[in-house]
Amino acid sequence: MKDYLNYNVEDLAQDDFFILWVLSTNISAETFWQNWLERHPYKRNDLEAARKLVLKATDLPTPDLSEERIHSIKESVFSRIERLENPSGPRLSWGFRSYWSMAAAVAGILLVAGWYMQKEQALSPMELSPFATAVVEEITTKEVNNESQRAMLVNLPDGSSVTLSKGSRLTYPSQFGADSREITLSGEAFFEVAKDPQKPFYVFAQRLTTKVLGTSFNVRAYQDDDEVSVSVKTGRVSVFQAEGTEAQKPKGGTELEGLVLHPDQEARFVNKEIKLVALPAKREPKAVDIPEELRQMDFDYVETPITEIFKELEKAYQVRFVYDYTVMSKCPITAQLTGEPFQKKLHLLCKAVGAKYSEQNGIITITGDGCE
Repeated sequence: MKDYLNYNVEDLAQDDFFILWVLSTNISAETFWQNWLERHPYKRNDLEAARKLVLKATDLPTPDLSEERIHSIKESVFSRIERLENPSGPRLSWGFRSYWSMAAAVAGILLVAGWYMQKEQALSPMELSPFATAVVEEITTKEVNNESQRAMLVNLPDGSSVTLSKGSRLTYPSQFGADSREITLSGEAFFEVAKDPQKPFYVFAQRLTTKVLGTSFNVRAYQDDDEVSVSVKTGRVSVFQAEGTEAQKPKGGTELEGLVLHPDQEARFVNKEIKLVALPAKREPKAVDIPEELRQMDFDYVETPITEIFKELEKAYQVRFVYDYTVMSKCPITAQLTGEPFQKKLHLLCKAVGAKYSEQNGIITITGDGCE
């Protein structure tokens, strides 16, 4: 059997057995891939991206080419795919030939789109290039590795914010799907999730899956640790085993399966069991580089100068604000921002005082006329 764990998105999209699963109702393929996904939930984003690519290939534009030229292109692509095939993998029967054609179409996007247009000049770059570019942008999976010595702020496509501890890794798609928002974590991170009840937010961390609709919480899941933990600051989250029955349910929906956690509660997964514990009022920090201000402080203000709020945000998110103090110091703010993602906090603050902000490399620049 092929080692699909080492397959990237492009490899999966060109694999005959994967294409069979996407385009047919074959029971063997359905059983295999569902079981494989249950064992490796952190590969869900790659499978979804590859699935989209296969489906997108069915909409490829048909070029105006001679039969001889089409035959030549097909043979070239088939040869390329065969060279990429795992020699020890299962042999393909002739009944799968139509799925090889689909693999050829996928390869046409990934391999031929650029190479063939330049070498063979059979397709106009103006006709195919935007299409190929759109597909690549749609399926891009981003991976952030925090190799620094301090926590790193990561803003997700939906507006959620993640404070990623040093030595941790976060994987997420460039754009989330229609029914859910799914990311993979190795290490520790504090999440502030943008509210969207119709698109639940999933965190796959080692053997534990966390589902939320919009809240703030912390996940600790290092590969070498025997324990995986999830603690809640605001809202509610549900946790369940990646191999459990809850993980097999369709994604989407507002129901919280498994063990539901409330503020100041923590779930710990040890020896294949999930235990619920109440967090003490004062507790020692786990990842010392994630500021405790972020995990414990309430970002609620009554007539507080916005400059003071900027200082608190700098300390909590480890960013730097640049602004004109004489202009902004006279702007009082009354707002409840606890649990809101970082960008939502900035948006509401700037809207309240008629200012604008820009963000680059951890530096937040605020511009505006002030409140006089």
